[in-house]
Amino acid sequence: MISNPKFLNLVLLNGEPERKLCAARRAGFEQVEIWKEDVQASTQGAIGLAQLAKQQQLSFTNLQVLRDFTGIPDIERYHKRQELYQFIQIANKLGCDTIQAPASTRKDCIAERIDEDLCWMALELARYNMRIMYEPMAWCSIDNTLPQAWKRLKRLKQPNIGLVVDLFHICALGGDESQLDGIPVDQIYEVQLCDIAAIPAQKNEDLIFVARHQRLLPGDGIIRIEYFIDKLKKSGYNGPIGIEVFNDLLQKQPAEIVAQQAWQALNRYWP
Repeated sequence: MISNPKFLNLVLLNGEPERKLCAARRAGFEQVEIWKEDVQASTQGAIGLAQLAKQQQLSFTNLQVLRDFTGIPDIERYHKRQELYQFIQIANKLGCDTIQAPASTRKDCIAERIDEDLCWMALELARYNMRIMYEPMAWCSIDNTLPQAWKRLKRLKQPNIGLVVDLFHICALGGDESQLDGIPVDQIYEVQLCDIAAIPAQKNEDLIFVARHQRLLPGDGIIRIEYFIDKLKKSGYNGPIGIEVFNDLLQKQPAEIVAQQAWQALNRYWP
């Protein structure tokens, strides 16, 4: 992997998946985070998107998002594992080696099964030379902070599971760059930058609403992004860094314009 590939999460852009890919590449991005829904919306399918990405000299940071895999109750466990195989098939066709699987948000999550489910998933993905990005989200029922998620992965010692560092989920709960302390940089699989206008109310519904509708581009809000960047650079982080912004207003604008704005915002902090 080249040093610090810069990516854009396609959720920021509107339009057909093919247009999103081209807009991201024209803006300057080397990689994109692509959603299962993008693949399903494409008339060309995963293979066609892979061919287009190759033509554009663009690669996929990860395929998103396998939700609520860990700690699933017995009645749904088989179906959730089948869903994993669907993600593997799509990722293979895309030429993507990483699947993002956040910590569980379910209230009925069986905490005692999380380790078992993560290890099982890691072993299955290893058969395909694939990795898991484990993301602590602010509204997760378990592992909703970066230190909690790292504590689990450190204990499990699975070589193909790493962390997503998403500034929203850290800062929305009042955290800061100190949450990176003690995490080896090779255990950070990607860094997602964004901003927020204010700390959301600490209820799940409020956190989710801001996260999915009102994130801002880096530099347009209150997050001290430069503090995170300084710590990452001093630690020698050389993995993917990019933009994950869900914003209803930006998503209504032309994809090419918004992709360029995202590229400029990223390069203000990581030239």
